[in-house]
Amino acid sequence: MLQIGLARVERAASVPVSSRTDRLMARIALVIVAGGLVYGFYSLGGPVWWRVYATVIHPYQDAVHPNQQAPVAVTKLPVVEGGSGTNTAAGGTSGGAIAEPKVEPKEEPRVEPKEEPRVVEPKVEVKPSPSPSPSPSPKEFNPDGYPLTRERVLPLLQDGLIMITWANHHYLDFAKTWVHNLKKSGVSGYMVGAMDDDMLRDLVQLDINTWRMNTGITKRDLGWGSQNFHLMGRFKIKLIRDVLALDVTVVVSDIDTAWLKNPIPYFHRYPDADILTSTDQLSPTVHDDSLEKFPEAGSAFNIGIMLFRPNSKGFVEEWVKTLDDPKMWDQTAFNDLARKGHGHSQAPKNLWRGYEGKLTVGVLPCALFASGHTFFVQHKYAELGLEPYVAHATFQYSGTPGKRHRFREEMLFEDPPEYYDHPNGFVAIDMDIPQALLDRAAQPVEGPMTADKLGDHFALVHHQLFRLRAAVGVAVMMGRVLVLPPIWCQLDKYWAPLYNGNIPGTAWKKPFICPADHVLDLEGGWYPNRPDFGPHLQYREHSFFNNPRMNKAVNASRVTVHVCKQGEADCSSGVAPAPVKDGVVRVAPQLNSDQLSKALEGVQGFKIITLRNAVDAFKEFSDPEKQRQFVNRLNHYASVFCCLANNPGWIWYDFFADRPHNDRFGREFGAQWAPKHGDTRMDVAGYVPPAPLPGVSRRRGLLDALAMVGSSDDVAAAAVAQRDQGVVALAAGGRGAEAEAELEQLQAVGLPRRLQGEREKLREVRFLSSMELNAMFSAP
Repeated sequence: MLQIGLARVERAASVPVSSRTDRLMARIALVIVAGGLVYGFYSLGGPVWWRVYATVIHPYQDAVHPNQQAPVAVTKLPVVEGGSGTNTAAGGTSGGAIAEPKVEPKEEPRVEPKEEPRVVEPKVEVKPSPSPSPSPSPKEFNPDGYPLTRERVLPLLQDGLIMITWANHHYLDFAKTWVHNLKKSGVSGYMVGAMDDDMLRDLVQLDINTWRMNTGITKRDLGWGSQNFHLMGRFKIKLIRDVLALDVTVVVSDIDTAWLKNPIPYFHRYPDADILTSTDQLSPTVHDDSLEKFPEAGSAFNIGIMLFRPNSKGFVEEWVKTLDDPKMWDQTAFNDLARKGHGHSQAPKNLWRGYEGKLTVGVLPCALFASGHTFFVQHKYAELGLEPYVAHATFQYSGTPGKRHRFREEMLFEDPPEYYDHPNGFVAIDMDIPQALLDRAAQPVEGPMTADKLGDHFALVHHQLFRLRAAVGVAVMMGRVLVLPPIWCQLDKYWAPLYNGNIPGTAWKKPFICPADHVLDLEGGWYPNRPDFGPHLQYREHSFFNNPRMNKAVNASRVTVHVCKQGEADCSSGVAPAPVKDGVVRVAPQLNSDQLSKALEGVQGFKIITLRNAVDAFKEFSDPEKQRQFVNRLNHYASVFCCLANNPGWIWYDFFADRPHNDRFGREFGAQWAPKHGDTRMDVAGYVPPAPLPGVSRRRGLLDALAMVGSSDDVAAAAVAQRDQGVVALAAGGRGAEAEAELEQLQAVGLPRRLQGEREKLREVRFLSSMELNAMFSAP
């Protein structure tokens, strides 16, 4: 038996490669494999590597807390509570929770195809109707009574066109916002597809034009890149095919879009176009409202906003078949098909032939049919002096809570009245920023993103975070809602290395008000209800007090908490409540929670507390456990800067960068803060700390005057502002007589015309826009 076993082992042993031919073949095989790997890395490109590295190998966040996801609302019509809303997430399809960097398709050789006979689109002469053909009464709700049929679609056509989107019940607040903005823009020809019957029931009760999709996909957050996300994309393409089968022109729009202007007249300017598509192009090739030039605008087409006319049926059918490959992404398939054998834009309309010359295609202007970068970051429409049609919440970094918050920052989200009030009231910051920090941030950043170019940006952002840290403490202590300040930045944010301080190929004036998700982790830190943070902190966007929807009585109930400097007199030390004099209370700096709570007992009746000299407004919680929770909270509230040219390319912002501390990863930081690569303990080589700020070269300007509350002391207050050369105060909402006069002279470039007509309601809105434009187009 032993001999038999040994014989079997000998037969199973590998045959050594000993001959010259065997060795040669092995080497050839290795060369082929190595060549394939090199080509693969080359073809995928840098952005994909950075995205994989930043999300898989070393993710931005630490392990997801088991309680990170807030519970899904189960009521029929959820009411948004707090800065994050009750719906735990909502988002679009092409861009999703986090818009992915696109691998730009290679340009095909120019092909000038022969003109082929066109299918003439039938003209439908149907007057719009406020509602489709009879459907079951909500009291007798029958899901089968809401099909997508010609009889239900035709009465809704507006100028021969229908605009559609779709969502599951998780995105109900986004659907209501989408419809609200469309109606306000003058569009009545729309439908919202209900991906589940709970969504269908609520849309019917809200009298929103809808149909039943019954996809069977989850009612929860779809999650970018998940199986549900890709399934939803396939339903989307089949939906386009089904609507085109009704012989109508259809505009498809992701649920994470906000329409600001009626696009139908624009679409009718291009009756020869079979397909019009939005783009991820971040730099316009035109400076008016023309279509982009192609292939100069060579970035990936974004399928979040598209128009299809019936002549494109064959294209869409092939698109559907292409997606039989489970590994194919719907947007990639669209780009591949549309660019196949493409021609070049032809003046004056910039239309071009695509899909092997079979269709006429146009690329919508990226400044007006805007991505999350051209709208929320660059405000490119304002730079060009044009009115935007739509904003798509892509290119953002906090999932669905980030999308919702961006729309709220621009006052484009439809929240219920209770969002604008709270039983305990609000805490805001009168943000003081030294002029020197803004001047430094206005200096150009040139070339690759190296460590020596970080100092001014981090000094500016951290200065604001230190004040926000104190406001968080006060809001948690008092159980109030925190109104976030506008956050000023010098550097952009991306998933790949920046160039000139921006996403490569983009440019705009600095410093700028960056979206909150550039600096704060809204999705992982601020939004979820995490017991290890202590009481949940609700928050609001920086434009909150300027919103026309704001409750006027709440907005008028204000008190200022002036935090004294060391040595100032008449400042409460927390032994007794501080008296309120002329709408101001004075408290000593660096009080703990027990002292500050006592000092602020007299302001409980005011809805809005504004902290002045906020950096010293809060020292710590008196209870050690609450202080531990507070530190843990702030360690998870900050997000990352990204990306350096060196790997790992991201750096965490730090609420405690002004003192020795340990961060969320247990890394030690000394009195002199210096950045570390990613989540590692490796210092960023070449970082140069910013120079100390000059002591007196600071000023107070127009924005201070706008922040003053109207009273009989306005003239005196303005005189004080002229005398005081201390700070640039970036506060919200001014009503003083002098401020009103200044405000009348300001031109809100790019503000939608329908908003400019609401003159009385939008004075603060115009101030906010002017504040942003001040950063974009002039030196501070």
